[in-house]
Amino acid sequence: MKLKSEALRQSILTTTTQLLISQGIEGTSTVKVAKKLDISQSNIYSYFKNKQMLLLAVFSQHQAKLITALQPLLELQLRPVQQIDALITGLIEFGLQHPQSIQLILLFRQQPQIRPILPTIQDDPFFDALFTKIEHFQQLNVIKNYNPQFLAEGVFSMVVNYLLFQTTGELTDQPLSQQDVVTLIHGFLLTGNK
Repeated sequence: MKLKSEALRQSILTTTTQLLISQGIEGTSTVKVAKKLDISQSNIYSYFKNKQMLLLAVFSQHQAKLITALQPLLELQLRPVQQIDALITGLIEFGLQHPQSIQLILLFRQQPQIRPILPTIQDDPFFDALFTKIEHFQQLNVIKNYNPQFLAEGVFSMVVNYLLFQTTGELTDQPLSQQDVVTLIHGFLLTGNK
């Protein structure tokens, strides 16, 4: 049996991340990862049972970074709209600091064949607490009473689009600030009752 190395495991995840960003899910394979790292494909399988497990590990690694960034904001004791604004701003800041993580989370969430195998809200205490808070804010009539997952996806999409426009420089004619994005999300998310 081969000895496992955390450094090699991390190199596999990093290389897979790079391939996913440049070639997408369909264009990424364990053969390509092994070739890029100059190792045998069997080395990858000593860490990850198959391509699906490798992809889930990459997704989990990037989602864990996001959770680490947003967890303290979720724990703040703020009024509902302030709490929402802190989370939106935190998501924007995270995306500016970790664009690959945002790109990968989006890439996985947009794949109908992969989405069902991703961790669910109940699988993670952070997301469980986040959606409990969303439902509580709906009961307070602060957040519109639509499906919480749909609302969260909508907020995530607006932030991702903002980050994409910022990265590509497409907002030079009509600049859009982070506060402008928060205001747009307010219109999508909030009832108007603060």
